[in-house]
Amino acid sequence: MHIILFVIAAGFSLTACVRDSFVEQRIFAMGTWVDLVYQSVDPSADAAIAVSIEAALREFEVDYYAWADGELALLNEALANGRAYTPAPDMLALLRRSQRMSELSDGFFDPGVGALVEAWGFHSSLATAAELMPDSIQAWLRDRPSIAGLRIDGANVSSLNPQLLIDLGGIAKGEAVDRIVVLLGEAGISDALVNAGGDVRAVGRRDERPWRVGIQAPRSAGLLGSIALQSGEAVFTSGDYERYFEADGTRRHHLLDPTTGYPATHTQAVTVIAKNGASADAAATALFIAGPANWRRIAEQLEISAVLRVDASGEVEMTPQMRARVDLQEDAETATIAGQS
Repeated sequence: MHIILFVIAAGFSLTACVRDSFVEQRIFAMGTWVDLVYQSVDPSADAAIAVSIEAALREFEVDYYAWADGELALLNEALANGRAYTPAPDMLALLRRSQRMSELSDGFFDPGVGALVEAWGFHSSLATAAELMPDSIQAWLRDRPSIAGLRIDGANVSSLNPQLLIDLGGIAKGEAVDRIVVLLGEAGISDALVNAGGDVRAVGRRDERPWRVGIQAPRSAGLLGSIALQSGEAVFTSGDYERYFEADGTRRHHLLDPTTGYPATHTQAVTVIAKNGASADAAATALFIAGPANWRRIAEQLEISAVLRVDASGEVEMTPQMRARVDLQEDAETATIAGQS
């Protein structure tokens, strides 16, 4: 999870409240705080909306987490035993989408890295250097399971590689945010902001103002800048500073490069703007891992035009489309615009 964006437009509270006709709710789910701000309908309806969203999140965090006892775990068990599995339509759709995003990203986004995540211990919140198992990493590289090898035949899913373990962590939070937006829309709400641990999607406006979010600086408590969101847009960041441990003076984080088996070391953070949460989530992961030689090309293939990247030295570079959208802090004003000298 990437807790890297702070909502500026609203001050979140620990309990539900109504402020200038907007409801604020906070739910702990998927290992992070999910903050909701939406136009009030009426007190009874507001409470029902929050209950339905929390119920959906409780189901989602079980079914879409590879190491729980929900549907993704059942799929992985079937793959490990050489059996086909028929997932629910929503899961099947996300698997198809994940496979397509992986293809478009040249495999830099690859949910087939579940066993590699296990080898590093990042499937647990207690990952430490003591859990690092180099032999397991080398074995994974030899087998090289990938979501590209997932066979989807109609409604049935299978794989010829029993080592394939699907981890949807690089896209699931975005999918969850999108589903919350759908639930809010079904309740008749057209002005809302969903903030899942700092990854944000907005619809409508806050009164007469656009929703605005801030981009956290990777190595300080400050902000790089802020972005005003258009209705429907999502802003997601992948960073090396949320889930990591230090080993021999090296930061070992959860953003693993499938080509090497190790965390990517060339990037501190990547922020993208996309048309929905799932696309933003997967793209931020892919562009982080793609690194300086590849991120521009991969962004084009993913049709992501607004990108901000912080390299390993802390230098900021952006696409022209992102530079036109972000209001930088004074100390970030010298950011390089990608494609310009």
